[in-house]
Amino acid sequence: MNDKNKNPLGKFDLDLTPIRDFMNHMDSFFDLSFNQMNSFMNLRPFRTNVYATDSQTSVEADLSGYKKDQIQIEILGNKLRIAVEDRTFHKDNATKNKINESKSFQRMERFVTFPFPIPEEETKATFNNGVLKVLIPNLSKRKYIDIHDSL
Repeated sequence: MNDKNKNPLGKFDLDLTPIRDFMNHMDSFFDLSFNQMNSFMNLRPFRTNVYATDSQTSVEADLSGYKKDQIQIEILGNKLRIAVEDRTFHKDNATKNKINESKSFQRMERFVTFPFPIPEEETKATFNNGVLKVLIPNLSKRKYIDIHDSL
């Protein structure tokens, strides 16, 4: 490593290696902590893939573990919003004096932005084996304008 990379300011004769090492340790600490917290609390959003052909664009979302009635799809101009909700309620009557109840609510959503408006009537969606597939036809045709020498 040359001297300019060690001391980018060039004005001081300092070895910045301990500070740089400390910052790298802090970054790795927070990266590991938040990754563990995301996996523990299931905060990771669901995975989406976008595939485009000449005739259509396909958005696939991995929603394994969800049912069709837990999924919402909304078109907002050139944005596609995919949301899932999971509400569970469990009530266990163990004894006469004690009732065990548990409730949970989880909501995740993803937005996919397109460079064209999404046609609402022609867009179709299917949900099979935990994979949501949204098919958006490419209706917008490019229009090229001829350039003339003079008007």
